[in-house]
Amino acid sequence: MRRIDITFSPIMEMLDEGLQIYRRHFARFMILAGLAALPTVLAVIVFVFMVEGRNFDFVFLLFLALGLVMLPVSFYIMAALSRAALLAAADKPVRLRRVLALGPLRVLGMGCYGTFFLLVMTMLMSMFTSLGFCVIYVIFIAGFFALSSVANVGVVGEAASFLGGAAILFAFVVGYIASLVINGAVYGSTVYALQPFAQEQLSFNQSMQRSFDLIGYRFGGNLLAFLCASLVFGATALAATLAVGVFVPLPILFLLGNDSVVAQAIAASAWIVAIAAAAPLLPIWMALLYKRRRAVREGEELAAQLAALPR
Repeated sequence: MRRIDITFSPIMEMLDEGLQIYRRHFARFMILAGLAALPTVLAVIVFVFMVEGRNFDFVFLLFLALGLVMLPVSFYIMAALSRAALLAAADKPVRLRRVLALGPLRVLGMGCYGTFFLLVMTMLMSMFTSLGFCVIYVIFIAGFFALSSVANVGVVGEAASFLGGAAILFAFVVGYIASLVINGAVYGSTVYALQPFAQEQLSFNQSMQRSFDLIGYRFGGNLLAFLCASLVFGATALAATLAVGVFVPLPILFLLGNDSVVAQAIAASAWIVAIAAAAPLLPIWMALLYKRRRAVREGEELAAQLAALPR
């Protein structure tokens, strides 16, 4: 029990510190998130107007092209948000010019590495989660049929069928929520892996090596931190999308109708803005986690404590 407390305590402290930093510097973080949301909104509007009446191949290629363009942009903004989080954590002024000052070669290398890392992690997690969910669903379905065959008459049979159906529905709901949390953890791990590019002045090879080292260092604790951050981020993003992405477009959809292209574009843009409101949390948390892991691994905290001792 004490081991669980020791593991969760620093993670909860990190999440709380990240929320406080975001609340204190909300305007700055929203400006940075808006730099990523604005081109995304424009891309969605163009996408909605261009796909009308087009065939599936054209829509797929356009969607793929937009994704390839927006993914490196999102990585760049995530790095800028992480740099802003470090300045805020150190009680330094968060200047937009300073946090956005990343060289083009570094941004290019970060985009390539981040895209490759995200694809690999997505494939690995999809493989493991698919296998796990299949086993769970098979167990639930087998139990349902076994229960139905044992008690297939009268009130007992009806109750058994109802309980079996409710259990299967519960399994699907839990599986869906778990998949969302895992997907968020995958993206969070990608943001964590990009921290050497954002926080340190290293070469591309050195940044990659530092990324691999810090991901593997205390891997279990890192994985737990990714999942906890994803869970809190998902709850925050859900609240934001309900508040902004659902209720704001409702009057427009009511006036223009669901088939209106303008209404669809506005509704999609509202969803993006709502998600952008919660987006800074992940890079803030990952920046704090990386800073703490690096300090422990390289003995920075011990060196600071020794330097503070009276001589």
